[in-house]
Amino acid sequence: MFLNLYTDKAKGILSEQRFVKLTAAMEREQKENQKRLKELTLSLRRSNEQESDVRTFIREIRRYTTIQELDEGILNRLISRILMGEVKKVDGEKFQEIKIIYNFVGEIPAVTE
Repeated sequence: MFLNLYTDKAKGILSEQRFVKLTAAMEREQKENQKRLKELTLSLRRSNEQESDVRTFIREIRRYTTIQELDEGILNRLISRILMGEVKKVDGEKFQEIKIIYNFVGEIPAVTE
């Protein structure tokens, strides 16, 4: 594209002023495209890492599909931490929010039917 602009300028088809404006616009666009490419590359890398983490988590979970008892070793392998919310009373009953943060995948949202 730049070569075409330069050729048009050399042939007198484009004025010097127009050539300068167009090349400046092209340079801005190229910088924006390079910035966007870096952002997309980073996003792709993060997605690939997340996919890898999910695959690792699935592999780990499959190891425990037939367990009869949950022990400390299994908990430590699967769970990063457990967050306990405040105890709240609603209509005389106590409720407490509990969030389980799993290794590799973080918090898994609750499934509602």
